[in-house]
Amino acid sequence: MAQAMSRAYPGEESEIMTREAIFHSSVAYFLTPIGRFLEDDSVTEIMVNRFDQVYIERRGQLEKTDASFASEDALLSAIRNVAQWVGRMIDEKNPILDARLPNGSRVHAIIPPGSRHGTCLTIRKFKTGGLTLDDLVSYGSISDAAREFLEICVRLHKNIMVSGGTGTGKTSLLGALSTAVPDGERIVVIEDTSELQMIQEHCIYLEVQRGNEHGEGALSIRELFVASLRM
Repeated sequence: MAQAMSRAYPGEESEIMTREAIFHSSVAYFLTPIGRFLEDDSVTEIMVNRFDQVYIERRGQLEKTDASFASEDALLSAIRNVAQWVGRMIDEKNPILDARLPNGSRVHAIIPPGSRHGTCLTIRKFKTGGLTLDDLVSYGSISDAAREFLEICVRLHKNIMVSGGTGTGKTSLLGALSTAVPDGERIVVIEDTSELQMIQEHCIYLEVQRGNEHGEGALSIRELFVASLRM
């Protein structure tokens, strides 16, 4: 399959392979201190408060680990390599980075002066195989009557607000609700950072873009919403 794609679209395939090769040969090396957590499917989030203080979230529970970067400079080098890989800048004038790893994991970093006590790094790992409303019933999260009510609301195009704190399952619930959307519907997903994975084929994904150090290429949710009305 890969060889066939390479012959049909040599430029696209080589670019994809090159980006992945660059990540695994260079950027991944700098993330070695937390590499085992990136590979561990039971870990959903990695939080580096400073170079020698690493926490993880595993199955909803926060754990302090013995992982550590060699120094503040080592952590900063890792973040700068991620920034370079996605074509963005992080420095004193632009101290915040939002990026995504090849596996879909979300990266958020803040460096001084934005962070008072050193460089901070958070990686929210990408989840595959989301829950359905039936799954939520089987787990006891909602009742069968609630599932039926939510399915009816979705099919009748009712507005539904999903709200909650960080890590409370907003995305999981929204993903479960989306499984009730009929296959005949066209879906436009607009996100600040891409997380949802729809099971329907007739779906497009729009994502906010921060822009480069010159402010070029930025796209707001408002702009994407306006664009979606014409789709």
